[in-house]
Parts: sequence; structure tokens; C-alpha cells
Amino acid sequence: MRTLTWRNTTRLIAPACVMLAALVSQPGVACIPLPGASGPPCVKTGKLNVFGLDELPPWMRKDARVAIERQATAVTTDQNDERVDDDDWEWPAPPEGLYPDHASMNQGRLIIQPRDVSRTELGTYRFLGLEDDTANPGEPVMTVTRQFERPDGVILSLTENALQGSGAAVMVRELIHDWVGPWPAVFTVQRAPSGRVRSVLDWTDDGTDFTLMVLDDVRRPRGAAAYDKAWLFRLAQEIEDGAGTHGR
Repeated sequence: MRTLTWRNTTRLIAPACVMLAALVSQPGVACIPLPGASGPPCVKTGKLNVFGLDELPPWMRKDARVAIERQATAVTTDQNDERVDDDDWEWPAPPEGLYPDHASMNQGRLIIQPRDVSRTELGTYRFLGLEDDTANPGEPVMTVTRQFERPDGVILSLTENALQGSGAAVMVRELIHDWVGPWPAVFTVQRAPSGRVRSVLDWTDDGTDFTLMVLDDVRRPRGAAAYDKAWLFRLAQEIEDGAGTHGR
């Protein structure tokens, strides 16, 4: 019997509709139906899966339609900021809670191979540390978040989720408007009631899901004009082209 389980790593984000799932199947089963689906499509583990709206099971189709409508309204009204809470858990962790390396954090078993950013522009920024992955001794660690400070003092975070083994990512074709190289990407600007803002770029290749977050609105940079949306995408491309080995 094939089973599918959802853990805390699962996320369905509107308007992105990017879903990360932890899938469990029998050996040799490479494709698992989406939850609620009676037939195709099925999710290939360890990879990015892109489906059209009509291919999705009913519960996902409903959420995706809402996201598509919201996206269309945002474009026509020029109000394309996504609203988030000031205490949203996705904001980068406070600097005092960061760790200089994984070994000083816990005894989790690092499975993911963080992208080497030493030859990217990110590698020239001040490395602030790693966010706690809360792993227990011996527990496999599939997610790593690193924080950096730009020369102008703006904070960036890079989160990587490994899809190897039982992981998978799903994106809705009608919601894809941006790309990092050949890989679908979703760009959003998210704003809290206090005015706190973050620019978020999500993209996934066959192996890793990336989230690059900048605590600024890159469409209207509060610092140097060079740190705009084009800069964010260039930086993402540099990260994607990294060597894929352990590196800061």
C-alpha cells in the first residue's frame, strides 16, 4: 500500500501555490498521487512537479483558483503586496538566536548539501549565522537557513529545502510568471501592518527548493537603487549556479 504523509515541511502558499511534501512510498514507487486525487497527476519524489489548474484534485484546484483571482486583481489594481502578520514565523530569526555553524547548533545529521555561495555576491556580504533547525540528536536535517547582511545593512536570508529521498515540490502552471534560469519562480512582496516589508523569491530545481528573502521592497529600494528586483534575480541565478558543496 502506498501512503502519503504531511509534516511541518508542507506548505501551500498563496499566491505562489508552492507545495513541499514529505512523501512515503514502497520501494520502487516513483510516482505518488496527490492527496484527494483518484488518478493522475502523481508527484515524482525528489523533483519539481508542475501541474495545470485542471490537473489538480478538487481541494487544490479551489485554493489555486483563489490565488489566480487574487493575482489578477493585484495586477489590475496595482496592489500586489501580500499581507502578512508582524509575528509571522517566516520572518528571519533575531540575530542573537543565530549559530556560527551547524556543529554548534545541535546533533542533527546534516543531509542537505547547502549551495556554495562563496563565489556569489552573497559571499561578499557579512555572514550572520544559521537559524536553528531544532533537530534532535541523529535526526536528519533537510533544511538550512543562513542569514547575511548587505553592505547597506539590509538583512537577507537564504533557505534551502532538500527534496532528495521522499521530498517533492508542486507548483501551479497558471501562477508561474518568473524564472531563475530554466526553473519556475515566484516573486512576492509581503507587508505587515507595522509597515515591515520583505521581498521573497521562491524557486525550485530538481533537488532543492530555495527561498531568498530580503528585508526591503526591491521594487523601491530604500537604499542603493542597484538593489532592485533585477539584482534579486541575478543573485538567485548566482546561487542556483553554485557548486552545490558545503560552503558559507
